[in-house]
Amino acid sequence: MNILYGTMPENFAVDGEIEKIIRLVCEKMGELYDEKESEVSVTITNDEEIHKLNKKYRDIDRPTDELSFAFRESAEDIDENNLGEIIISLERAKAQAEEYGHSLKREIAFLTVHGMLHLLGYDHMEEADRVEMEAEQRFVMNALKISREDTPQNMTEIASGNAINGYKSGFVAVIGRPNVGKSTLVNSLIGQKIAIMSDKPQTTRNRILCVLTENDAQIIFLDTPGIHKPKHKLGEYMVKAAEGTLKEVDAIFFVVDATETFGAGEKYIIERLKNTDRPVILLINKIDLIEKTDILPIIEKYKTTYDYTAIIPISAKNEENLENLLTEVKKFLPNGPKYYPDDMVTDQPERVIAAELIREKALHLTRDEIPHSIAVDVDEMKTRKKGDVYIRATIYVERESQKGIVIGKRGALLKEIGELARKDIEIMLGAKVYLDLWVKVKKDWRDTEGAIQGFGLGG
Repeated sequence: MNILYGTMPENFAVDGEIEKIIRLVCEKMGELYDEKESEVSVTITNDEEIHKLNKKYRDIDRPTDELSFAFRESAEDIDENNLGEIIISLERAKAQAEEYGHSLKREIAFLTVHGMLHLLGYDHMEEADRVEMEAEQRFVMNALKISREDTPQNMTEIASGNAINGYKSGFVAVIGRPNVGKSTLVNSLIGQKIAIMSDKPQTTRNRILCVLTENDAQIIFLDTPGIHKPKHKLGEYMVKAAEGTLKEVDAIFFVVDATETFGAGEKYIIERLKNTDRPVILLINKIDLIEKTDILPIIEKYKTTYDYTAIIPISAKNEENLENLLTEVKKFLPNGPKYYPDDMVTDQPERVIAAELIREKALHLTRDEIPHSIAVDVDEMKTRKKGDVYIRATIYVERESQKGIVIGKRGALLKEIGELARKDIEIMLGAKVYLDLWVKVKKDWRDTEGAIQGFGLGG
């Protein structure tokens, strides 16, 4: 990749090491996105100059850390070799590096990745686009062995893939048919409820990123929607989200239910696993529900279906054999930094987790009357003067009859949903919560692209 590097104003002094980092990032992204023959211009400036550009081109009357001007009209315009221009404010980068507690070089690297993704067609204006772009940022930073959170001394060593005191870090996808216990497994590994749990299948709709930090490794789990043959647009999105994680990770957990026989659902997933070269660890879950003598025949059956790296019987609910599982998966993680702070367990905003907790209680209490027709949107979430948190949320259903079921006689069921959800949300936030719930009808929302994206589910 040809990188045109410059500064403005003309007398603006910039450390030569910064240019090296920018070139390193751009060249690596050229390899990752098959843009080796392309050209990009990167300019380092100050707050004053980037403020002027923001006001002129974006009608924003303030400085920002970075600006990107893509020269291609669309992502499909592959004939245009000039990707565009990235402009980075050195002053903002320094301030943000200090705020995050890491080096300036590290912040410049992150801003270059961010700018390059904009030139490649990624955006973050809509929630679904933001989630996708952040996933790409993690993918690139992982490939570069660069994190925004840790602070090793020699960034060039990190970028070349050298080990940092033997510490390991990586991404693990958790896949499987609906209702095999994927969310229960992730919650047990993390040590607290993050992913929605229900006795209904297909309850997880987003790829919820959960983080387990230990003394020797940091493991980032992508808890995916169950892989199944989709029946509507929401189902198509859920399957796409699950299958899309396979290219981003260092290892894969394939979870199966020990109480269920091997069938078409498992075959469907195994066919998709054949398209990846990632190590696959088969987890035979729910062994607490079968006789111990029945475990070995199940293992023997699955051995013939795929070349698994390891097969481990577990009980996610009872946390049985999970330590052995972690020991095994660490063998396949690359040496690398901590991508997230020690106390961070998920990248999902608090309002998203709150919405999921409300939906979990609604699913649990309505049972089979409303299997998958419930979506929850948090309309308002704010901390009030006394320190308590006010949350106003809307539960959406597809038909008027379902609205009556969710509300219940004299509002009894809706009240129970609120009471149960509030307790979990208070544990998550560590504060008293006032939960204001409403129920509305959005007809056939699961087959409506706009509605799915409106709930932050499309992509």
